[in-house]
Amino acid sequence: MAAEEFLLRLAELSGEEQRSALCGLPDARELAHRFEAAWPRREAALGGVPFLTKDVFFTRGATTGAGSVFLRDELGPATRSSTLPDAFRVDAGAVECGRTQLNEFALGLTGENPHFGDCPHPSRPGRLAGGSSSGSAFAVARGLAPFALATDTAGSIRVPCGHCGVWGLRLSPDVNPIGDIFPLSPGYDAQGWIARTPRDLRQVSAAVLGEAPPAGAGLWAGDLGVGVDGETLAAARDLSLRAGAQEDRAAAELLRLASAGAAEAWPVIGAASAARVHAAWLDRRREAYDPVVWARLDAGRRRTPEELRAAEAVRSRVAEAFRAVFRRHHFVALVSSGPALTKAGADGRARATLLALNAPASLAGLPAVAGCARLEDGSTVGVQFVFPDMANFGWDALLSRL
Repeated sequence: MAAEEFLLRLAELSGEEQRSALCGLPDARELAHRFEAAWPRREAALGGVPFLTKDVFFTRGATTGAGSVFLRDELGPATRSSTLPDAFRVDAGAVECGRTQLNEFALGLTGENPHFGDCPHPSRPGRLAGGSSSGSAFAVARGLAPFALATDTAGSIRVPCGHCGVWGLRLSPDVNPIGDIFPLSPGYDAQGWIARTPRDLRQVSAAVLGEAPPAGAGLWAGDLGVGVDGETLAAARDLSLRAGAQEDRAAAELLRLASAGAAEAWPVIGAASAARVHAAWLDRRREAYDPVVWARLDAGRRRTPEELRAAEAVRSRVAEAFRAVFRRHHFVALVSSGPALTKAGADGRARATLLALNAPASLAGLPAVAGCARLEDGSTVGVQFVFPDMANFGWDALLSRL
């Protein structure tokens, strides 16, 4: 795909779609220059392949917005670039063609943003793309670029992949140093990327990760007792068994019991960490925030020591349960989302459900493959394949089975 093809595909998007999904797009002359500059790297693993970057990564000399209307003014131009985009540009030879929008400050799972518009589903009118990496999932699903960089703190790759019918990789939070991106919750933020198919994801991932260890049999752990509908559960189970998961009721029950309370613990731990990031301007910039985001951050800074200790106890319990399961199973397959939500359906109950499905792996700090299973009506639901650590992250073998 050359500069001209990228621009043609961009022109197929409506103005509303471009505004809600994309930002930081170079003009045609700059875009052509980037492709020309990448020509000497055409034999690299992703030589000349275009990609997009979620607007939380830094580029030296440029500003980062993170879905807000004021962060660029607060931070000014970055003094250095984030490591992941550089790895794809410099090492793999890919061409960065712009940035993608998100829930403000990545603090959401729906793709809603009052400043730039709610990111729509790429193919189902009236539905949302899911977030917070909404623009990345939308752009890949619509064929604007073969892959897009993203982040996942509490499901921000896993949820939009499930909603939009694409695939992603969530690295573990300890892979990149704190400060390498504009953070949501330092210590829990995980970087990654989204591609259209398992095959595409294998190719993109191999370009920067190299060879992966083998993946043995996994555990199908269902929905941790959250209570997703039967069609979603059946489709996710079928995909998981094809990926190499097996049923082990005792292990699944251990995870279910340990994960009780994860949806309540995550907002305590995650928002408390996020509030510290925003302390310098949370009150001064209050009117410029999405009111929903501001309220979550405000609640985060008001958490008591007792609340934090209780949430930390849940985190420790979840992490220990995963460690026990990984002694017998190479990965854990779980539902990560149901079908894409409508605007009216993106309420507190839906958020609690998504957190109950995704927060356990986030609390334990685990890497994951984000996948999707298709329902009879053509909609898709999310499946996450969670691994114990990067040393045992058998993404390649798992994806080769699908």
